[in-house]
Formats: sequence, structure tokens, C-alpha cells
Amino acid sequence: MNNPLKHTFIIGMMGSGKTKIAHLLSEKLDTPYIDTDQDLVSILNLNMEEVFDHFSEKKFRILESVYFIEHLKNNQHIYATGGGIILNKENRVAMKQYGRAILLTASTSTLFERLSNDKTNIRPLFNKNKKFLEDMWNDRQKYYRECADFIVETDKKSENQIANEIAELLQ
Repeated sequence: MNNPLKHTFIIGMMGSGKTKIAHLLSEKLDTPYIDTDQDLVSILNLNMEEVFDHFSEKKFRILESVYFIEHLKNNQHIYATGGGIILNKENRVAMKQYGRAILLTASTSTLFERLSNDKTNIRPLFNKNKKFLEDMWNDRQKYYRECADFIVETDKKSENQIANEIAELLQ
């Protein structure tokens, strides 16, 4: 993939599958991937719950943005972004400037089911409430759509189907 828009950004709500899809896409396209949340957790030497306890969400978003924009100067990557990365206008502008964004969407029911069954990640903003997810989507969808070069529906699709669909879109 030799493209002046060198990065690929996987964006979407928590539970949309950004990390898994970025990893699969990385293998398919032979391009390294970065999970911005995992990188920040590693840099700060805290888990995500501790990050939100030690910093406010607002301070975390500032750290996230500084890290993200600085990292875009590096070689080509596929980014699994944090669900809230689109809240910062500078991040949205940077995505348009430095690459292409793929929005992964899913129904609130699917997101709720995935998040409720996910025992591996602590998600400090998820309060096990479907209405909360609906409200979050309603608050954020304009930003996701503003960033998205492509939208990929993930309901009732395997991770491989989703990664293949994205790889085709990027060719």
C-alpha cells in the first residue's frame, strides 16, 4: 500500500472490534498496527481504569491527542484508535490529513453484548447500560461520520469478513 495518505485509522464505538480488526488487517496488508489505548496504558504504566482514576477523562483525552498527533509522523501504521479519539477536532483533522479512516459500526444491542461478554479489557466509561451506549453513539456519531472515509457495518459478520472487506476498500 504505497499511498501518500499513509495511515489507516480504525474508528468506532467501544466494542466495535477496532483492536481485533486492526490486528487482522495488519496481517493481511503486512503493515504494523498500533492500539492507541494499549500504547498509552503501557507508556503510563497503568491499566485503563487507573488512568481514568489518576487523570480525569478530559486530561486523558489531552494525553491521547498529544500522543496520537506526534505518532502520526512515524512510518505507515494501522491504528486501532480509542473510541473517544474523534472528540478532539485536531485528531479529526489529522486523520483526514494523514490517512484514511474506517468507521466500524454495530447496533447498540451488538455493542452491549460484546462489551458485557468482554472480560479482557476494563472499560471505565462502560456502565453496563444500553441506554448509555445509545446516548454515547448519539453524541459521537457526527464526529465518527465526519472522519470516516468508509463505513463498515460489523453486525453478523466474522472478524475475517470485516478485515477482508476493509482490505478491499483500501486497495
